[in-house]
Amino acid sequence: MAHALEKRYGLTATELFDAIDNRFRLRAALEGAVAEIQMELKIKELVGTQIDRYEAHDLDGQPDFSLWLPGRTTPLRAECKNVRENSKDGGMAYRKDGVVVAFMVETQKTRASMGDPSSRFYDVDQYEVLGVCIGKKTGRWADILFVKTRDLKHHARYPNKLAVMQRVPLPGAVDISPWYLNLAELLKTI
Repeated sequence: MAHALEKRYGLTATELFDAIDNRFRLRAALEGAVAEIQMELKIKELVGTQIDRYEAHDLDGQPDFSLWLPGRTTPLRAECKNVRENSKDGGMAYRKDGVVVAFMVETQKTRASMGDPSSRFYDVDQYEVLGVCIGKKTGRWADILFVKTRDLKHHARYPNKLAVMQRVPLPGAVDISPWYLNLAELLKTI
C-alpha cells in the first residue's frame, strides 16, 4: 500500500528518498525533524515521573517543546538543534593544535526581521533548555546532549542575546560541564 506522500506527489518512496538524499536543504530539514523526534522520544520517557505533560510546537517564534514539571505552573521551554556539519576544509568544530576538542552548534534563527539585525539571535530567556543532537558526528541520532540556556555564551555585541556559536562536548569527554548526557539529570537541577 502506497504512503500518502507517494500518492500526493505521484512518486515512489524510493524517488522521494532519493530527492531528500540528493538535495542539501531538504536533507538538512529532514535532519532537523529527526533530531526533534529523537528529543521528543527522550521527553516522553520522562512523562509521569519528572514531566507531567509536554507539547511539541512547529511554529516560528515558539520553542520546539513546552514541558510542564511537577509543582511548576509555567512550562519549561526547550529548543532542539543539530550539531554543525563539517565543512570541506574540516571546519565547524573547535580545535586546539589542529585536534578537534569540541563540536559546534549554531544558536541563531534562520532570518532576522526587517530593521533589527539582532532579531536573528535568540534572547537569553527565549527558552530554558537546549538539546543538541550529535548524530551527524556519531551516526547515532538518539545521541543528544542537554544544557541550560543560562549556561550558554552570550553575544558579544548584544548581551541579552545568545552567541551564534556554542561549544558542545565530544562524546566520551571526561568533563562535559555544564552539559548533561540526558534530560533527566538536567531536570534534577531545576
